[in-house]
Amino acid sequence: MADQGEQQPPLIGVFWIRENEYAAVRTILEDGDQLPPTWIEWEKIAKEMKIGLEAYGHIVDRVYIDPIKFPGWCAEHGITTGRRGRKLFVAAAIKEKFGDQN
Repeated sequence: MADQGEQQPPLIGVFWIRENEYAAVRTILEDGDQLPPTWIEWEKIAKEMKIGLEAYGHIVDRVYIDPIKFPGWCAEHGITTGRRGRKLFVAAAIKEKFGDQN
């Protein structure tokens, strides 16, 4: 029986970008110019972050940013396509997929 004091680290959603959509996603993001210029560079950083989170015991789920749907989702929710928009989008996708994680 597991110790009641031990809690599993929470599931974490991270935004992810498909290689063939990278240029389009950089264009639609408010802060897209802050992302690495190539998908290969971005993927290296993203994978390192994912591995680090998993090393702490987190289950990491990728939430893909669709360059066509994401701006509409942000507009519908009254937020920009910047960091906050991505954070809320990922949280909503995780909640929809797995339920409330709190």
